[in-house]
Amino acid sequence: MVEKLKSVLKIPKLRSGVKAIVLALALTFLPLWVAGIFAVFFYLFPSAFSMSFLGSFLSLALMVGSFLASGLILPAWLSAVLAAILFYVLLGIKNILFIHRSSAFFAIFPTIVFCSLLGFFEGVVSLPVLALIVFFLSKDAFSVFTPATPPSGGRGSLLSAVLALLVAELSWSVFYLDIPVAWATFAVFMGFAGALYAVIKYLKGELFKSNAPYVATALAIISFALLMLAAF
Repeated sequence: MVEKLKSVLKIPKLRSGVKAIVLALALTFLPLWVAGIFAVFFYLFPSAFSMSFLGSFLSLALMVGSFLASGLILPAWLSAVLAAILFYVLLGIKNILFIHRSSAFFAIFPTIVFCSLLGFFEGVVSLPVLALIVFFLSKDAFSVFTPATPPSGGRGSLLSAVLALLVAELSWSVFYLDIPVAWATFAVFMGFAGALYAVIKYLKGELFKSNAPYVATALAIISFALLMLAAF
């Protein structure tokens, strides 16, 4: 039995799956700080590419910690399951277990941002934490997945800070409109998605060679329309 378990754990994807399951159990039945130690250990070993996605790991930890500490929005076990799924995907990206790593990253990126926005409008995630989540995720995305024109001179960090500030200001403004949480979350998320798409195309040198300006504008219009419909 032990030999079979060792042979199974030699398969990278299965090993990452076991780590995710253990993390889910730790988040459900153990103190949050203990689960945090498990998460850090699982993320750092193996150590390859750990620094490349450290911001994404911190963003996930901030979101999950905020959700579990409050006990609102989702039951603790469901938050743990969601965290485990996102953690598994992040491990797969970091350890190069997926063929299309960029697609996997841009699947969990918006998921974390959307959940964080939802948490903010529910009063679970603070505004500074929301801004940090967007900044860390954006910085990882720009530094790892825009190889055509690597951000130089801090350009990636600056654009990440601009995106984080944009999301923070939009969220803060919409929070005081007293509109339904779902509407507010979707509206801010659409504006963020449009800005992110335009920035990525800009860093790749494709902003004015594609339909990126039109897509970004369309998402911004949808965001504004959602706000108007909800406000009136």
